[in-house]
Amino acid sequence: MKLQCVLLAVVLVNTGLISVTSAHGGSDSGGRSCEESVAGFRCRSNVICEGGRGFLRCAVGKIQITSASFGRTDRRTCSRGRPDRQLRNTHCASLNALAPVSQSCNGQSSCELSATSAIFTDPCPGTYKYLSVSYYCLPPEIQICQKLEISSMRSCVEASVCSGSVTTCEGGSAVLNCALGQVIHVHSANYGRTDSSLCASGRPPSQVSTTDCYASNSLTLVSNGCDGTSSCTIVASNSVFSDPCGGTFKYLYISYTCECRVWNLIVPGSLYLLYHHFLMLT
Repeated sequence: MKLQCVLLAVVLVNTGLISVTSAHGGSDSGGRSCEESVAGFRCRSNVICEGGRGFLRCAVGKIQITSASFGRTDRRTCSRGRPDRQLRNTHCASLNALAPVSQSCNGQSSCELSATSAIFTDPCPGTYKYLSVSYYCLPPEIQICQKLEISSMRSCVEASVCSGSVTTCEGGSAVLNCALGQVIHVHSANYGRTDSSLCASGRPPSQVSTTDCYASNSLTLVSNGCDGTSSCTIVASNSVFSDPCGGTFKYLYISYTCECRVWNLIVPGSLYLLYHHFLMLT
C-alpha cells in the first residue's frame, strides 16, 4: 500500500494535478503564484476593476483559487479614464482577499466576484484598485473532502486527493480530517466576517453587517495547528485569534487539501527524494 501511495504521488506531481510543498512551507496570505501551485497545468486569471463584477469559470472540473489580491501593483491595469493621482501608488495590496475569494469560489464550476472595499477593506484610500485572482480547474479525479466519508481504515491511495473547506461560527470548533496516510495542508483561513449571510441566524443586523473583518493571524495559527497532521481541531474564538471587529459575530473559514504523507518529503521541482523513498520500499 505504501508503494501505491508513492506511485500516486509521482503521477500527480508529474501531471501537475496538485502542488507539493513541505508541511510548514507556508506562503503569505495572498496565496501561491501559478508557477508554484500548478506546474504543468493551465493557470487562469481574472482582473476586476474596483466597483465592477466578474466571473470565474471552469468548463470541466471545479475552481481552486491559488492567489487573490485587492489593490494596485502597476499603473496600466484598470487605468482608463483615471487621473494620475489614482494610479501612481503601485505598492498597494490587501492580501486579506484570499480567504473570501476562496470561500466564494472553491469547489464551484463558476462564481461571481465583486471588487469592492466593502469586502476586501481599503489598503490605499484615494487609489483606484482592482481585484486580481489566479486559479485553476481541479480535474474530476480530485474530490471535495466534505463529500467523502472519511474513515481511518481507508488508505491514502484509496481515499484519493481531495480539496475541502470548513466554515465554523464563533464559539464553535472547526474539525478537519484526512484519511489514513494523508495529511492536511491549509491553503487559506480567516477568522472574521466577509459575508453577511453566513452564521447570521438569530443575530441582529448590527452583528452581521460588517463584511470587511479579518484576523491577520488566521492563516498562521490554523496552519501551525493543522499542517502535516491527519486531523485537527481549531476553536473559532477571540481568545485564539483576538477580536478583529468588536461587536460583530464572526466565523472561521478554512480551505485545505488532504495530501499523501509522502509528499512532505518532496521539495518543489525535485523527485529525487521520492525516488529514494520508492527504492527503500521495494
